[in-house]
Parts: sequence; C-alpha cells; structure tokens
Amino acid sequence: MRQFSETKMDINKVKQFLPHREPFLFVDEITEVVPGESATGERKLREDEFFFKGHFPEIPVFPGVLMVEAIAQTSAFMIVTLPGNEKLFGVFVGIENFKFKGIVQPGDTVIMKAKLLSFRHNVAKSEGKAFVNGKLVAEGTVFAFFHESKEALKGGKKE
Repeated sequence: MRQFSETKMDINKVKQFLPHREPFLFVDEITEVVPGESATGERKLREDEFFFKGHFPEIPVFPGVLMVEAIAQTSAFMIVTLPGNEKLFGVFVGIENFKFKGIVQPGDTVIMKAKLLSFRHNVAKSEGKAFVNGKLVAEGTVFAFFHESKEALKGGKKE
C-alpha cells in the first residue's frame, strides 16, 4: 500500500499515485497537498511539447482543455492520497463554469490549485485554479468519479 508522507513530490512520486503517463501526464510535481482537502501542482511547459506543434504553429498556446486536465489531475491527487483511497481509479466526468483569463505559452510554469468541495457517492467536486507568474489564467469546477480500482473500471478483467 502506498503511504503518503511528503509535502513536495517530484514526477516519479506523482506517478506512484496517478495512473497517467506521458504524453498525458500534466503534473510535473506536487508542491503541497492536504489529503481530502487541497493540492497544488506544477507543470513546466517546454517548447517541444506535442500540443504546441499544432496549437498554434507560429503562436504556440497551451490548450485550455489540457489546462483543465492538469487541474483535474491535481485534484485527483488529493483524493488518492487519503488513507484507504490508494487503489481508487478516477475518471474525469465533468466541468462547470470554466473561464480562461490568460494565454499560457512555452516556458511558462503553470501552478494548479485544487480544493475539494464535496466527495459523495465516489464523485469528487473540486474548485480548480491555474496561475502563471501569480496571475490567474483559468478557473472552474471539475468532477471525477472514483472507481474502487482499475480492475473495477475494466469490468473485473485482469491485465
């Protein structure tokens, strides 16, 4: 069983808790977490990121939907670090009231902050915000459903 005992976690530690992998892991490190309450993550955007090649070639911009995903991954981290939740497998099920307030480009470090609003019937509702250089660039609410395990999500099939 994975135990949570650290405040700052690099990408290798993050991978012990989140099932995402490159190129769809959008959290480089967790800088702060209070299991079941809040989490703060970071993503340093490199010029060679796959999404910048087409969004947009001459004016690369971090896609808003990927910023939402980064916030959702940060949010999931605070759920799976709660004792007893280590095997839960979360899937993104919704967003509400998302607003994008700034452009995010290569070289920027995005700070994602998530705060748990509720966790009922295995559905987590979290408030999420993203910042670059202290400026709010996105905010909204994300929802995730947490299955009892990866195997439960696959209908009990073993790999």
